[in-house]
Amino acid sequence: MAERGNEKIIDWLEIDLGKLSGMERVGLIIEVMETLSAQELRTIRDNAEQGRQSKLKEAKTSVIAEMKQKFGELDLTLEEVLEMEGNKRSKRSSTSPIKAKYRSPEGDTWSGRGRIPVWLKKLEEQGHKREEYKAE
Repeated sequence: MAERGNEKIIDWLEIDLGKLSGMERVGLIIEVMETLSAQELRTIRDNAEQGRQSKLKEAKTSVIAEMKQKFGELDLTLEEVLEMEGNKRSKRSSTSPIKAKYRSPEGDTWSGRGRIPVWLKKLEEQGHKREEYKAE
């Protein structure tokens, strides 16, 4: 923070940031920003992004430490937890695939769900009926 002598700006302006809410601090910053030049605003933007990245890194580190602690309390490792999640996904994907409702002369299939495939559109444009290609 810029200083006047050895005194911080918030001290010589007698601003107690601790008494301001988050939105009030943001409002103060916006008021100051309205008085700044484009170059000064670019400096603010760059410093804000560096601060944001630093805060994100701190938050990630904190979350990882918290998760490690919780895993330790449960006598689990991250790999075991991810493996558990993987098993849930594999159960869903292990269901049988949707049966083909239509089959082209070349062997392409369509379940009858979603967009009509190009091969069936072309056949219908040529005057064929969809029912001709029903899979048995």
